Amino acid sequence: MCHRGTSRLTKGESHEFYSGLFGTQGKGKAVSEKAAPPRSPKELLAQSHSQTARTEEEMKQAQDHDHLSYSQVNTYLTCSLRYRFQYVEKIPPAFTAASLAFGSAIHEAAAAFYQTRLEGDELRPDQMLDVYLDSWRRAEQVKYFNGDNEESLQEKATQLLQVFHDAVNPGTRILGVEEFFELPLGGLPPFQGYIDLIEQSSDGTATIVDLKTASKKPSSANVQANMQLTAYALGAEALGFDPDQLHLRLDVLLKTKTPEMVRLETRRTEEERHRFIRLLYGVWNGIEREVFFPRQDWTCAQCAWAGECREW
Repeated sequence: MCHRGTSRLTKGESHEFYSGLFGTQGKGKAVSEKAAPPRSPKELLAQSHSQTARTEEEMKQAQDHDHLSYSQVNTYLTCSLRYRFQYVEKIPPAFTAASLAFGSAIHEAAAAFYQTRLEGDELRPDQMLDVYLDSWRRAEQVKYFNGDNEESLQEKATQLLQVFHDAVNPGTRILGVEEFFELPLGGLPPFQGYIDLIEQSSDGTATIVDLKTASKKPSSANVQANMQLTAYALGAEALGFDPDQLHLRLDVLLKTKTPEMVRLETRRTEEERHRFIRLLYGVWNGIEREVFFPRQDWTCAQCAWAGECREW
């Protein structure tokens, strides 16, 4: 297992500063439902909001998170209204997008491979496919897009898992798989997550790995801006690794006509790590203040809360 220890974060004072800066201020009042019949656009808007607003107490109970995760933060930044539907109101999704079910199943198969390798008896590609199929069968109400179907995705999974298996470097040592971390933050819930893979090269260098599936190769700029790798760097720091010595890598299985695995390495500076912490405080401030609004773009077509959004 990976080296654990007390968090190496030394800027506790900065956590207090950000807590004071962004605040854990009280939430805004719910829109009054006692207003007279609207006679102006402003009153019409207020009435529309009051019809869908929860009471302040209901919202408080729904927002009592025991932790924050990268998925929550990314969802809020992508579409804050979807965040409300998914994490505050806890509305079940109308469907599971096939791409999401596919990515999760591939991820589960890769994690099973790394875990068995850590234990000294790694899975074969056909056994990895069994893990993929088991995960796929557990997905509920799968909805297909872009001409995909179950058979075509299974064929693609077979190819990708073979590519993944062939690309594994036998010279690396696995230190941790789906390694849990918790980063305490003053004034808001702790930030928690699971690091896909922690491995060590023959020269002793530790590398944090995030595995993704994608339709096209990400650019070096995409990798440098990848927030999940920044979150993983903080998570590894909380586990006792020196973040300034860590290597970060994005492993991408490309769902192209000829599937391939690409590996892109990067690092994170202290300022980049603390910028992410500032972002966490900013997101939490928005959640506390009930700042939820839709983002309308091409991703709406595959959103499982589109129906609720239209009624918002």
